[in-house]
Amino acid sequence: MKDEHAQFSGSIPAAYDRYLGPMLFQPYAEDLASRLQVAKNGSVLELACGTGILTRVLRSRLLSTAELTATDLNEPMFQHAAAKFRKDEAVQWLQADACSLPFGDQLFDAVVCQFGIMFVPDKALAAREAHRVLKPGGLFLFNVWDAMEHNELGQLTHQTIARYFDKDPPAFYQVPFGYHDQNEIKRVLRDSGFQEIKMEVVAKVGAAIRAEDAATGLVHGNPVAVAIAERDPSLLPVIAKAVARAIADRFGETDIRAPMRAIVVQARK
Repeated sequence: MKDEHAQFSGSIPAAYDRYLGPMLFQPYAEDLASRLQVAKNGSVLELACGTGILTRVLRSRLLSTAELTATDLNEPMFQHAAAKFRKDEAVQWLQADACSLPFGDQLFDAVVCQFGIMFVPDKALAAREAHRVLKPGGLFLFNVWDAMEHNELGQLTHQTIARYFDKDPPAFYQVPFGYHDQNEIKRVLRDSGFQEIKMEVVAKVGAAIRAEDAATGLVHGNPVAVAIAERDPSLLPVIAKAVARAIADRFGETDIRAPMRAIVVQARK
């Protein structure tokens, strides 16, 4: 994975959290957390916690005695997340690589990840690491975006950005929407030792108050902003305005309601 696809830093975490969080990630965080059952003394490890959107839902739903460890490779992201939690809320924050987890074997009852697996360069290694740190019978629960054609906000943004570059257009959006082959996901999990693999396509609606808000998140709330700025920083406001226009033409200027589709995966050790 190119470095430009992984630079969730600077102003990106705040824009990600403010604009993309409610629109794209909150609905699926609620869905993912509803599938997790953990005993009162259980332990949960979250991978690629980002700005803590799923973390917030998990901490609210888990019993107060259950342990929750939230990790992310990008320190600016989980630092933004940690700032949203009170000191007395039991969340352990740690910078960690999903491909090299700093934990011993068989420590967690569940490993969960919301829309992070797509960014992991070695998905087979990450799956083996999740399997390693899970207790026997433990659950690996994660979701990934379905193909771009089923997620119009991402598709519109990707197509609009590409029009401004004659060569080498930013390819960031191919990453989050590039890992949806269910047979391949099953193969990786089976090869890593997982059993009882279940998958479900889950459709949701992404909501935003204004097309401009949606565009701000989609352009400034992820590393595509870095890729655009590296090519021509003067294009950032131009592209954001063009994406807002494309969204407004498709969904209206206000009260945006865009279809989304993800794949939820559950696997047992």
